[in-house]
Amino acid sequence: MVPLASAEAGVTMIWKGRTIGLLLMMAVLTGGAVWGVHALIASAGGAGSDYGLDTNGNGKFEWLVVEAQVSLPKAGTWDVSAELSGSSPPATGMCGGVPRPVPMMGTRASYGPIAWAYERYFFPAGEQTVRMAFAGTDLARAGVDGPFRVHGSLSLGPVPLPYEGLRAPEPIPSGDVIEWNYTTRAYQASDFEAPVRPAFFTGGHADAAVDVDSDGLADFLELTADVHVNAAGHYTLSGYLSGPTGSDVVRTIAYAYRDFDLSTGDAKVFLRFRGDQIRQAGVDGPWNFTLTLFGLEPLVLGTVPPQSGALRPIAFFYPETLCGTTGVYQASAFDDTVEFLRYTGRFEESTPDRDADGKFDALVVRAEVEVFVGAGFDLSGILRPVGGSAVVARATGQIWSQDGTQWVDFTFPGPEIRTSGVDGPYDATMSLTPGTWGIDPTTTYVTKAYHASDFDTSSTGTRGYWIGNLSATPRGSSLSIAGEVVRGNDMLAVVFEDTLTVTLTDSAGYAVRTFQTKVALASSGSSESFSFSADGMASGTYTVTAVLGPLDRPVDVKTVVVTI
Repeated sequence: MVPLASAEAGVTMIWKGRTIGLLLMMAVLTGGAVWGVHALIASAGGAGSDYGLDTNGNGKFEWLVVEAQVSLPKAGTWDVSAELSGSSPPATGMCGGVPRPVPMMGTRASYGPIAWAYERYFFPAGEQTVRMAFAGTDLARAGVDGPFRVHGSLSLGPVPLPYEGLRAPEPIPSGDVIEWNYTTRAYQASDFEAPVRPAFFTGGHADAAVDVDSDGLADFLELTADVHVNAAGHYTLSGYLSGPTGSDVVRTIAYAYRDFDLSTGDAKVFLRFRGDQIRQAGVDGPWNFTLTLFGLEPLVLGTVPPQSGALRPIAFFYPETLCGTTGVYQASAFDDTVEFLRYTGRFEESTPDRDADGKFDALVVRAEVEVFVGAGFDLSGILRPVGGSAVVARATGQIWSQDGTQWVDFTFPGPEIRTSGVDGPYDATMSLTPGTWGIDPTTTYVTKAYHASDFDTSSTGTRGYWIGNLSATPRGSSLSIAGEVVRGNDMLAVVFEDTLTVTLTDSAGYAVRTFQTKVALASSGSSESFSFSADGMASGTYTVTAVLGPLDRPVDVKTVVVTI
């Protein structure tokens, strides 16, 4: 991709995603002329030349430069766009590192496009040399060897560029369009500059139908792929199934998405495609699949200004793509009601007193669940006396849960329990309903015995974050204090910010040390660790108290006693 100069910023920027969007816009505005559909004024032959350009002397080509010899009928500013395709799929998979070619963008005799170029020049009429340059990293990423087929289009505009502030004349004239086709010399994909790849697919993959409720119908199609990780961190994986195989008609069968953390080395990633989507599509396998892995950073294009006032490029990572074909399956073998999660049978309960007034603000029942597919869930619970039908309290809310084993909190407000006047133990009936529709799994649990009067008449409300743990470790005359603040699996797109105060008191009740820090929990399920050190402590017994939020109305309080 040739850099597009921005006159306003005075810098060079690389507009990869924007260029592709421009090509699609040109296809619409010119009635398909960019793709050679119709309305062509002229068609040029394959007169031209090509060469690899190594700009940093490392023996790899940063650019594949193609020069076209064309005759232009008029003087003017011409939009030059080009796409480059290979003659066969890459050896590492059906789509290598780039997405599977869409039928309208490909040709029967080529594989791709795998790279694009766009320029805008003023040319006088007559014979001209038009230069197009394809980014070497695009070619190395695709893993396709040459010779390459180049399809170029020259359009005498104006065509509006897709960025704000540049207005197009109305009506937009169709202009003159010239097509140019060319075949390059033979190149190896390894001849070109390799892109930065935090992680990439190695080609291995497997698929299997998964029946989680043992009813004879598969709830998911699980697709596993091998990856090699160069940089540990957070990754996202998305994918879709399409069919039927061997057809130019692209029909989406099912789709899936998840994110996860990867360590360096070889690893496996997986997606679970919902059985109800597969059954509803009614198309039997094998199906085509496309998996896309996004790396450590978002695809940031352009530049950012450092303090000096100059602009520097932002490094960005290509998404990695793997395509292939699944095994043979019948759509009717999949369930039309999917079980998104199941309860493991483990429960915990607690009675927080957030304002430290000796009364319980809530009864929290925690249920451990195994989530098969990450999704949003509507949470609901009903508390009743054992053997009775009267409703003592209700728990409601919304959470977002990733796949895997985790705890879900059902919080029954203390004031509702106190108002009911019904003593425990209680029957807690709890259910989680997927927001995307599916089975509503329900479970029951019998709590410990409580008196309704043990609960508060008012509550500080359901907390969305809390102190996960607190520890104090003596080391000689020093005391190391550590802990964690945890945010629940909510569905709110906001940042939770608060203050954590840790007080160290001696056996006489005097505060001998006080520490304070800010906490910021940016997303659902996130956590933030904290640590403090108290040096020069005398021998004795101390109480460490951590208060999250205002001291008069805390969100959560934890204490630990330690002896030095």
